Amino acid sequence: MRTIAKLFGRSPFVPIQQHMERVARCVSKAQAMIDAYLAGDQPAVEKLAAEIVEIEETADHLKQDIENQLRGGVFMAVDRGRLRQIIIVQDSIADKMQNLAKLLTLRACDEPPPFVEKFRAFVQINIDTFDAIRQVVDELDNLLEAGFAGGEAQTTSELIRRVSELESQADVLQHDLLKDLFAHETRLSVGSFFLWTKIFKQVSDLGNRSNRLGNRFRGILQLK
Repeated sequence: MRTIAKLFGRSPFVPIQQHMERVARCVSKAQAMIDAYLAGDQPAVEKLAAEIVEIEETADHLKQDIENQLRGGVFMAVDRGRLRQIIIVQDSIADKMQNLAKLLTLRACDEPPPFVEKFRAFVQINIDTFDAIRQVVDELDNLLEAGFAGGEAQTTSELIRRVSELESQADVLQHDLLKDLFAHETRLSVGSFFLWTKIFKQVSDLGNRSNRLGNRFRGILQLK
């Protein structure tokens, strides 16, 4: 807690960035886990899922520490309520990756589904959306030093716009992917069909929550 307090004194964003590093580790493990799942390597899926759960727990503990610190009396350059909203949304991304990990351990993927290539593209665009919002978080210190104005503010706004664009593209691809799923429903068992709908939802939430996080940062920029 003392270390976090010192970090807040230097920048309100450093703890957010530290937390994002844990969230990003969950996302990278999830990508590897999906690859293992589609390859039918269930032992690797189980191992990666356990690692995601462990990382998510550390992210959750750090989130709680940050929220406790936000209740203190240290002056903040950014409204505490907005910082709290940011950390909550950011942490929810790790939660979604943990949910995905649990889903992929329910049953093995006996063979790649007929829509596997479209699914891979869907996973990638949601990861790209997350990578874009992570870049925003990485730039926050520069934004603070620039007083939330000038070229840094414009660069951040463009990155946030990119997040929104990618998330919209992911929504279109999800719709096409669902159409493919229903087109092949007779080739899938009831259990597999149900599981794939849940997998699609957790993957899409990666992009959705990333976009929601972008909206939180957009709100900060609009106030400055």
